[in-house]
Amino acid sequence: MNRIRRNKKGFTLIEMLFVTALTVMVIGSILSAWMFTSKTWTSETQHTQLRINIMIAMETMKRDLRLSSLSYMSFYPDGAEPYTGISLPVAETDANGFFSLNANDEVDWDKTVIYHLYTEGDGSTTLRRTVLNGRDNTLTEEERYTELEGVVTAGVGSGDYETDTDFLENLDIFEISSISPIIDFYDDSSDPVRAGKVVFGWAKLDDGDHTIRFEITGKNDLSSGYDIGIDNIMIEPAGIPREAEYYNSAYAPMGALVVSGGSVSSVNNPIWSNDNYLEFNSSGAGSYIEIDDYYDLLRDSSFENASLNSTTSTGNEARIELEIPEEDEEGEITWYAYAAAGDSQQDGRDGNMPAGATPPIAIRTVILGSEIDQQGDLIRVNFKTSSTKDLVIDSAYITKRDSGANGLANQDTSGRDVEEYHRHQQLFFKDATGTTTPSITVSQGSEEWSVWTAFPLREDSDYFVSVNIKDSSSTECKYWNGASVIDRTYYLVGSAYSTMAGVPDWSAETPVANKDIYIVANIDTWDALGSVESQIFDTTLSTPIYNEIKWSESSPAGTDVLVKARSSSDEYMTGATDWTLIAGSAANPHALGIGNGRYVQFFAEFSSDPYWDASGSTMSYVDYVDDQVDNYPVTGFPQQSGEPYITGMYSNWIDDVEVDWPGNERLCTITGYVARRDSYGQAKIVIDGEDLVKILSVHLKISADIQGRTIEEENYVEVQPRNTGK
Repeated sequence: MNRIRRNKKGFTLIEMLFVTALTVMVIGSILSAWMFTSKTWTSETQHTQLRINIMIAMETMKRDLRLSSLSYMSFYPDGAEPYTGISLPVAETDANGFFSLNANDEVDWDKTVIYHLYTEGDGSTTLRRTVLNGRDNTLTEEERYTELEGVVTAGVGSGDYETDTDFLENLDIFEISSISPIIDFYDDSSDPVRAGKVVFGWAKLDDGDHTIRFEITGKNDLSSGYDIGIDNIMIEPAGIPREAEYYNSAYAPMGALVVSGGSVSSVNNPIWSNDNYLEFNSSGAGSYIEIDDYYDLLRDSSFENASLNSTTSTGNEARIELEIPEEDEEGEITWYAYAAAGDSQQDGRDGNMPAGATPPIAIRTVILGSEIDQQGDLIRVNFKTSSTKDLVIDSAYITKRDSGANGLANQDTSGRDVEEYHRHQQLFFKDATGTTTPSITVSQGSEEWSVWTAFPLREDSDYFVSVNIKDSSSTECKYWNGASVIDRTYYLVGSAYSTMAGVPDWSAETPVANKDIYIVANIDTWDALGSVESQIFDTTLSTPIYNEIKWSESSPAGTDVLVKARSSSDEYMTGATDWTLIAGSAANPHALGIGNGRYVQFFAEFSSDPYWDASGSTMSYVDYVDDQVDNYPVTGFPQQSGEPYITGMYSNWIDDVEVDWPGNERLCTITGYVARRDSYGQAKIVIDGEDLVKILSVHLKISADIQGRTIEEENYVEVQPRNTGK
């Protein structure tokens, strides 16, 4: 029996063809999407790798640059910015994370890292990083550049080196440039504030004259003006400060300061080095001041750490001046009555005049040269009385003792030294009104000093101090109990001898048997010679050639300044010629012949001839003595309208002592201290027309062909090397 099947289903050919086509389309879409995704992923992976490569290279360079020092870097090609090669010192840290220092307390650089372009055989460009191990820190700037040039040319180092030949591949651009630093002089204070040590930047300098320009570029939005203040400038490694106000001084070389668009002045205040800073009153952006100066030199204007002997640092500019005594200023007390008598009571004892001696009386005290601790050109004498009674001194004198018991009168000065002709001098006093007088009342329990007077007190001679006392009520005084083996006090009594204190040649005087010393307590001296010895300065050069020494000065008639210098290879000047063996010179300037030691030092000697003054009328030292010899008795001395002449001294001074030498060409750090305030602007520093280097700009660009298109990555970074090397 035949069965008939109804509703039977199946695929027709058309249906089969349709399904096949649809399946192919779906699979194709999936494959296409997968291929697109894979291609995109591969491209982005390669692009990401480019980013990673340039970031790794840039971060490595940033680290090396930041921890290095611009002072010791070299750039290739020489003088052509932007640079395509750079050599920089690198130091390794010790176990404690510190840099090792050499004998000069400078960073001991261990390696040299060189970044340089290299063209591969296929024409592509690669940035290579070469590390030279065992860095030779004695190389000069020229030798360091030659080393850099050799690595750039060869593509690798020599000796002990490591070169990363694929540090950064597919390179299109590698450029290193400098960015001119802008120094902001603004502070919110209305008073100038000292700021520093400010790093202005770096410049490559050779020996000779250079022009440093401070050019106004603008101002802080909060500032009310464009002025700037410069305290000092340092060019390191010749790092002693150059005081900026010097360039606005009458003693600066002609043309040392050029001003455009404003004016300059000195601002004085003890907070500034050398008590001053230079203020540029600017008219606005584009104005400038230019300073011309020599590289390399030592210029000492502040005399910090200098050793002063009978000189002082004085004036608005801290110049060194021969010190002269004020009326009551203490010099070097050279003789003490208590020491000469051997008395333990330094202030003396209350007592009467020598036994049997009643005023009028002339008392003479012997001053032994063996007891003079400090010789001098000016002297003053201290007189004391008892605590219960006044003492009236009618006159007093100091006299050089001859080989016997008598004194020596002054003599003609012709052809003689001052020690020979000035041998006898009256002492004067200032009374309560300031009037010069030959007599003085010493109130009970007090003392009086004579005024400073020119008189050569020398350690190889003996002297007398003689006192004339007329007042019969002056019977008490201070005395020191004598224990010496020779007579120390002599006296003359009676009206016939009341003026004998002023006569050098005595007769019939009576010695005091118990060796006591009366009235004369101390003798003070002052030397009319002074000196300044500078600090020791490090030129940083192994064998500098010193040119000359010069200085600013004021040397009135009767004064002299003698300046000398010396050098040594030792930082403590060990083995240097003793100052006493160096002749020096008063010629300003004068050439130096002091050898080629790395360390240099100068020494200046000051001298002054005393003069005599009365009511504004002055006499020279020689004329004063000759006038006394020719026109007065031995007890009389020159006067002007009845007023005695008293001693004065001219003071001479020096400043801005300069020693120069040809410096090696090198990259120098320009630093300084500045003044900042709320009316100050901003400036950049330019040397010889070139902007200073402070911040390095690094520009990297790489590219690669990926799946038929060029992919590029570019990066810029600005880095300031932070290590000064010290």
